[in-house]
Amino acid sequence: MSATRIMIVAGSHSAESQSARFAEYLRERLAVLGICGSAAVRVHDLGCEPLPLWQPGAGYPHADAVAQAEGIVLVSPEWHGMATPALKNWFLYMDLDWLAHKPVLLCGVSGGAGGLYPVLELRTFSFKNFRPNYLPDHLVIRDVQDIVGSAEPSGEVVKMRERIDHTLLLLQAYIEGFACIRRALPKKVPAFQYGL
Repeated sequence: MSATRIMIVAGSHSAESQSARFAEYLRERLAVLGICGSAAVRVHDLGCEPLPLWQPGAGYPHADAVAQAEGIVLVSPEWHGMATPALKNWFLYMDLDWLAHKPVLLCGVSGGAGGLYPVLELRTFSFKNFRPNYLPDHLVIRDVQDIVGSAEPSGEVVKMRERIDHTLLLLQAYIEGFACIRRALPKKVPAFQYGL
């Protein structure tokens, strides 16, 4: 099994959320697929371990884990058609060196028919200062309770679980490819650290 390190952020404000359950499901699948062992996956559940509203100088408690991660997975429930404030606040704690040129898988989850809008919103607003490389593929998990809770899945649940596995294997391929890209990057030029 590889030594790949992955950080999963469950972006719900609620404790024991479906987002957190889905994050744990992803951790299990990463191990089953041989991408990385459970010990190499750090899950930051913002519902159980919330971050205070960011202020200048605030430190991120899992700085080492996110800096060492080779890939990031962001899980956001859809609240009124938006990504959660907790996940947006998480970005304010980040550092360019922690996220730049790392593959990031976006996952929108919903207890109903939603889930797409958080993915679109995160793609739009969060790339400028941190330069995450969002995978072209993303996951939109509708009726998430069926995906994480079915002991004997059938029909659409089986198809969605296959899609999740496929997308995690894509993440693995991007992690391997971007390791080469990060080694080839020019040295950081402070004048251009904030993008546009």
